[in-house]
Amino acid sequence: MVVAEHLAVDPAYVHPDRHLDGDRSTILSEARAVELSERLTRELPHVHVAVTPWQNAPRSMATALVNRAETEGTYLVVGSGPTVVSARSDGARTPGPSSDTVRMALAVVNERPDMARASLDDRLDLVLDLLGDERAAAREYERLASGSEQGRTVSLVVVLVAALPLVVLGLWALRRRALRPVRVVPLSEAVVDTVESAAREELRRDLVRDLPSYGRRVAGFEGPRSRAARALAAYEAAGRVLDTAEDVSDLVGVRVLLDHCEAALTAGPTPRHCFFDPRHQGVKAPVRLRVPASPRATTVPACPDCRRDVRAHVPPKAVLDSLRDRPTPYYAVPAEESAWAATGYGTLAPDLVERVLSGGARG
Repeated sequence: MVVAEHLAVDPAYVHPDRHLDGDRSTILSEARAVELSERLTRELPHVHVAVTPWQNAPRSMATALVNRAETEGTYLVVGSGPTVVSARSDGARTPGPSSDTVRMALAVVNERPDMARASLDDRLDLVLDLLGDERAAAREYERLASGSEQGRTVSLVVVLVAALPLVVLGLWALRRRALRPVRVVPLSEAVVDTVESAAREELRRDLVRDLPSYGRRVAGFEGPRSRAARALAAYEAAGRVLDTAEDVSDLVGVRVLLDHCEAALTAGPTPRHCFFDPRHQGVKAPVRLRVPASPRATTVPACPDCRRDVRAHVPPKAVLDSLRDRPTPYYAVPAEESAWAATGYGTLAPDLVERVLSGGARG
């Protein structure tokens, strides 16, 4: 089987026909196929994906694929439609996601109502997100299950109400006062400003406390000169920004710069942050963003929560720049006025440190 031979050396197989299909919900571009392979290699080394034109019984074909596969793992097979199906190897201790995680992730992708209209890109992104995060898979599965239970409960309530109107009326009379709407007084702008100011100062205190320890580590570093130079540059950039920071977006930038310093000191990989807010936790993976009123799109790294928001067409919780007329997502600030916007906090361009040292954080 050609697919099995391909998956022995590459975790993702996409049949050429799936690049050319006219149905946008079932195709996968060649560039996206490369991204898929890279993501599997990086985050889910024991998961394999095959996107094929198989029209009949993709699950049985997946089973045949596993029987011929050279390595154990989880094999996801997508047939002619957008449904994602799975077959798993029979090893006693199959590496990778547990069978329960696979089952829950596939149930969410195949059965959640909003996924019926999602593109193949989005469906694959979601299933890989969940396979890499057992807790998220369980949480989304519980939401799916509770939604189904809620539907059945509503039907039962309708029957009971029809049969026992007097009981329902009696309960309503007894609980009338308890059900009165509660008026919630909105917070004043002064209170909101106070809360935001307290959060900003807490972040500043944390950075002021942490910065000297990085300075001592940089001064005492005895590793290669190239790493020492990178660590020193990132440390100096962080110090400059902290001295003049007026906004949370600048303080977040200081944290990002210190992460670059840490990576240089420890020979770690380049920091991989969430484009929307570098403080977000979880595995970062690519998500596509479209430019408003334009066919153009770009790909940015994002945390699981932000990727889910993008797929649901909900604005992710981003770092806000409050130095303009009104708080604005930092990436909406003109690039010439903000190094953070110009580089996506380093997620879009690798020269964040150099930009800050040469021109400052604010242009």
